Amino acid sequence: MSVKDNFSVEEWDKVISATASGAAAVVAASPSGLSGLVAESSAASKALRELARSSTSPLMAAILETLEAPRQAEPQRQRFRSTEEARAAMLERVRQALWLVDTKSSAEEATAYRHYVLGVAEAVAEAATEGGFLGIGGQKISQAEQATLDELRALLGLV
Repeated sequence: MSVKDNFSVEEWDKVISATASGAAAVVAASPSGLSGLVAESSAASKALRELARSSTSPLMAAILETLEAPRQAEPQRQRFRSTEEARAAMLERVRQALWLVDTKSSAEEATAYRHYVLGVAEAVAEAATEGGFLGIGGQKISQAEQATLDELRALLGLV
């Protein structure tokens, strides 16, 4: 029996989508323009796979298997009225998925999942320089991104 079998299809979708939701919350906290968005999207995609590959957790192996499988249908996108609304919604998705993982997985797998979600978000936060002009004088992580990372850490119990 696979770890994935502990979850319904809808629950598994929440667990999978929340792995990127933490990263999306960071993006929404401080939009970085087109080049920043490309860098952050690339960092998220890379981190999602690399961090899952580097883990020995069966849950992470199941997540990686799902990420690398061909997608059947594109998920329906939700529209938000503001970046703050998007950030809050992404953090709520993480909260819901974390509850599912805590309920249906071992403590070790839940810990691995927590570190995975945070690791992806941190990779996104570090992907683009915020502020400045033409990449000069900016900062690696904006105050808004740092605040979102701090909130995510607290939500994940990794303070």
